[in-house]
Amino acid sequence: MPLLHPPLSVRGARILDAAGNPVRLAGVNWGGAHQDGLVPAGLDKLHRDEIARRIVGWGLNHVRLTFALGTFVNNNGSLKTGPADTARLAANPDLAGLTPWAVYQAVTESLTAAGLAVIPNCHLLYPGWCCSDADCNGLWYNDNWPGSTFTSTWLMVAQRFAGHPLVIGYDLKNEPRPATISGTKVTPTWGTGSTGAHPADFQQLYSSTASQMRAADPAKLFFCEGLNYAADLTRAGARPVTGSNVVYSMHDYSWFHPSGQSQADYFAWMDSHGGYLVTQGIAPLWIGEFGTDTGTRAAMTTGWMAQFRAWAQARGVHWCWWELSAQAVKGTEPRTNAVKAADGTRETFGLMAGQDWLGSQSEMIALLQAMT
Repeated sequence: MPLLHPPLSVRGARILDAAGNPVRLAGVNWGGAHQDGLVPAGLDKLHRDEIARRIVGWGLNHVRLTFALGTFVNNNGSLKTGPADTARLAANPDLAGLTPWAVYQAVTESLTAAGLAVIPNCHLLYPGWCCSDADCNGLWYNDNWPGSTFTSTWLMVAQRFAGHPLVIGYDLKNEPRPATISGTKVTPTWGTGSTGAHPADFQQLYSSTASQMRAADPAKLFFCEGLNYAADLTRAGARPVTGSNVVYSMHDYSWFHPSGQSQADYFAWMDSHGGYLVTQGIAPLWIGEFGTDTGTRAAMTTGWMAQFRAWAQARGVHWCWWELSAQAVKGTEPRTNAVKAADGTRETFGLMAGQDWLGSQSEMIALLQAMT
């Protein structure tokens, strides 16, 4: 997969490079900065430049780089000034003493210096493990995080990367899902209008946020995830996000589908929930997350994964594998305070391998390369 030549733009269902040629995004998620430690995973194992070189060597062309609002700012929007955990930066000693926001910027610069495109992604409000209805992080606000902080944080990110050609766009909100606000369960909607005490319209949120960010940098793409954990874009065709350079995003995992689903039924479901945007020439579609256990050959080559690979190739959608890391990073579920992931345990979906991150899941990487 060739590296990208920005600036990128959207025309119909295609993403075009600076010369007007169609491109395909094929990448990997790099998590960790949205979790308890506030910095991308693996910076205690390998230098960030080496991690970037590995990703390029796998034939991928972009990284979805997660963060939580609370990675960078306090809930009132003020910038966090304390340093990141030095132990989590052991292989990157030049980052010691920097804030998590400064570490995030340094990692972004390493990735882009290697030729990789970067898509910052707001994964959560309060940092921790994602995702469930119980975490109250499914909207762009909750009882502790006002919507104004969501907007101001994104404007800070947009202003920082304005004019940076390889920060190609922004994935505005991870996996919209129900949240309990002031004792009321609020379910995300699309195109219904955000009125009343508990706004929930993501089409309106995306349109408004992207419009404000375009003022800082009009050349970026804006990735807009569907409802129901990014699985449902059924209303996006009739009620599109307004403005230019909009790319819609779905996530897909085996548990989104019934056991034993036929390939024909899988294709029909995926097309009705978002694939139609491509087949009807409406807008590009990016599968911002998909993944399976890289340690199990059957999981990689049969069942849901085989169906996904066939559908993705047939539709020519853009994609980004979850996830890069060889080991999990501590993740405490917001609001419930339940620890859902422990430091150092194997990340079963990771493309990196080994306690030292020196290995890689070569078979899964080969399967991904065949999709490019």
